[in-house]
Amino acid sequence: MSKQVFIEKPDVIKNGIKIVILKLLSQLAVLTCHSYIEFQRLFGKSRYEQLFSSFAQTGHPANKFSVDHLIKLRNNIDYDKLYNVLDKFKNHHYSAHRMKLAIWSGLSLDIMEKFVKVCFANVPNNRMPPDNFSKFKKDLPFDTPAFRKMYKIKHDEELVIQLTWALPSFSDFYKCNSYQYILRIIRYKGEGSLISYLRQKMWSPLDNIFNCESQQNSLYGLMQLTIALTSEGLKHLEDVLDAIFSFINLLKRAGPQKEIYNNIYECEQNNFRFTNYDNESIFLEQLCENMHFYPPNAYLTGKLDFNYNEEVIKKYLNYLMPEMTNIMIFSKDFNDFELKKIEPLWQTAYTDIEIPKVWIERWKVIEPLPEFFLQLPNIFLTKNLCLMQIPNEQIEKYPIKLYCNSVSEIWYHRDPKFRLPKCCMHFNFISHLNHQSLKNGVLIRMYYQLLRQLLTEKLYPAELTGFKYDIKFLLNGFFTLKIIGLTETLPLVADTFAQGMVNCTSFITKDIFENIKIQQIQTFYHYICKPKNFITDMALSILKLEHHSQIDIYNTIQNITLKDFQDFVKSFTEHLYIQCLVQGNMTQSAAINTVQQFIKTINCSPVHPNTMQQFRSIQIPLGISYYKIKNINKLDKTSVIKNYYQAGINTIELTILMHLINDIMNDKLDEVLANEFEHATVDLVNYCGILGYSITVCTQAHKFRTEYVDKMIDEFLRLFKNHLEKFTEEELDIYKEIFLESRSHDYIEDEEIWYQILHHTYIFHLHEQVIHAIKDINVKKLCEWFADHTSNGSNFRKLSLHIVGTIPKKAKYVNLEYINDDHHQYKLNKYHYITKVEDYKKKLFIFPTERSNKSFQSTE
Repeated sequence: MSKQVFIEKPDVIKNGIKIVILKLLSQLAVLTCHSYIEFQRLFGKSRYEQLFSSFAQTGHPANKFSVDHLIKLRNNIDYDKLYNVLDKFKNHHYSAHRMKLAIWSGLSLDIMEKFVKVCFANVPNNRMPPDNFSKFKKDLPFDTPAFRKMYKIKHDEELVIQLTWALPSFSDFYKCNSYQYILRIIRYKGEGSLISYLRQKMWSPLDNIFNCESQQNSLYGLMQLTIALTSEGLKHLEDVLDAIFSFINLLKRAGPQKEIYNNIYECEQNNFRFTNYDNESIFLEQLCENMHFYPPNAYLTGKLDFNYNEEVIKKYLNYLMPEMTNIMIFSKDFNDFELKKIEPLWQTAYTDIEIPKVWIERWKVIEPLPEFFLQLPNIFLTKNLCLMQIPNEQIEKYPIKLYCNSVSEIWYHRDPKFRLPKCCMHFNFISHLNHQSLKNGVLIRMYYQLLRQLLTEKLYPAELTGFKYDIKFLLNGFFTLKIIGLTETLPLVADTFAQGMVNCTSFITKDIFENIKIQQIQTFYHYICKPKNFITDMALSILKLEHHSQIDIYNTIQNITLKDFQDFVKSFTEHLYIQCLVQGNMTQSAAINTVQQFIKTINCSPVHPNTMQQFRSIQIPLGISYYKIKNINKLDKTSVIKNYYQAGINTIELTILMHLINDIMNDKLDEVLANEFEHATVDLVNYCGILGYSITVCTQAHKFRTEYVDKMIDEFLRLFKNHLEKFTEEELDIYKEIFLESRSHDYIEDEEIWYQILHHTYIFHLHEQVIHAIKDINVKKLCEWFADHTSNGSNFRKLSLHIVGTIPKKAKYVNLEYINDDHHQYKLNKYHYITKVEDYKKKLFIFPTERSNKSFQSTE
């Protein structure tokens, strides 16, 4: 091409280059599609959606799945033709009048408006209408024999049953969405509900998939009920289905209930009023979607603005017919010979079965089970949503101890920032039983799990009104409760929890107990068999003065009986010491009354003397200590190495210094170890008030020996030491800023206050001390500390833990094996080899208790 053409026709040249670049991009897009297809074939939902779409009428848009076209992109692609098709599609559909935009920013509205105009003013508007599908509107695309069947499908994850009903489109989503009432009643998890019955029968597991949702478009609608099943549930599949249609028949017989409807609506309104938009992307995505379906005054509220319409509800219920149901069962345990069909696009193995007519006829007339009833009026709803009055007296900046006796202590911190009628309560339950025996340690874990299951039903109505609660089991054997919600009804939620603690055993049948026991046994078994988890337990068994290993717990739990549990709960609630923190907008008198009523319901006496046992940590010796075992799972090739480097007693300065080193090291780790091994992490750890950091690496036994990985970690630390010495103060300032930002959120400060009370340190002005202390930390201090705590340093204390995987050809039997290395390859005075943990710990120094450690103070 001549120079003159470039001069005279620059636009032609520019457009030609643009087309070439776009064609190259279309080739890259095809490669991306190929990767997408492969990923979905192995892991994605698309393979099941593809199968489902094939149930629709041939020729209907619901049967034209986009993957059909993706598969065709595998071979013999005409990229010019592909580019022309894509360009035509973009010009037709990506037009300004059919697109919505939502932006979230901390900038002013004026500046945002300028940016939007600059960036989006030139988006083309072709004013063309969307594709017209009106000829399909009268059809129900899934009214086909293929849809009205039962399918068994190979699935790699959970055992799930999914029932789907096809419905006509409710074209005016805004005015006809009162059917949402039905979905909310079916997915209700409180007493009298469908899922409550299935869980009591042990047919559906606790804390697993359960959902009922609707999909609507301009042509049709779908309602899908998804329930996770246990293996026992699959054995009782017919009973599970009977229960589902029994509950649906209850809804049909009861008909629309305006009182329940209003209850649901009021809960939704209150929740919307106090919503925290923590995840901006989800909020923006929902807002954009609402802009397509709702008028401007409902963009934010969306589905919340639904109007009660009995006819719409009845019409929706009438479509939930047994003979118009699609049933899909997903399981990884289906036998391959049982699944005789293969979906051609994703190669999904499945089989289809005619639903027995006798089942369908029975479902049409089945009576509602006596265990079922519609939800009762929500006692946790509040009418008082007004902003709280701020008292005239000065609000304390830090928590104060309001009350203390032999049974409890109450700390109080009023919210000085906001006047919302919300409050947060923390409880810690301390018992002398936990540390009496390993058996009691196991029983407290079972009590915690059963209490969670019981409260799932009891407190579900409170969750609907916006309450959140969290029960955590702590490493010290105690458990904590956190409740967040509206101030007026929070005392009722707390009292419901207290009643659950006391009455737990009266609600627990032998079957429920045995089910939880089996779940616990499986949980500990899976934990032990995963070396990435088990290696942490190995570390704790060495570093803590007293520690019950996961293997000990696993062996003990198998012999626990229901009577053991009942006796334990009675003894546990008889003697307790309860720590409490009340934060938010509740008066001091209301806080005291709420906690005292809580304690009165439990009716506990003081704990025995010396119950406040503080866990203590071992100081590992200078040099390197090795502890090696073979992978317990003899079929697992995974090897894991965890190198723990002990620092010392927790202080504010040391905490900050190690956080900064940990953050810098994590970034460097990605460049070195993470590229060579499957999994490599750096973690800052605090065992009983003693700080340290650990580097954990996973590999395969047939690829690398653990000794080689250990040397690679040493090499990484040597390189990191050199990297740190070249670090600038400006680079460190960036990490300091990130560290301070991560601690500046209100919820982190609130959790820090509770942590100080739990551990009896009471440094409530910690954030200010951190800001002060971080100024004195520089690169020189980081380098000096790191040099002192690595190889050849004066305070180098390393515990090297190895779990050695099995090379497949050598796998013969299963037992716990320790590994004794040839000591001659090392200098005996520098290395310590652990074969019996208790013998190793006997000669070592024991740190003072965390509570008696006064060094966690300002270093001023």
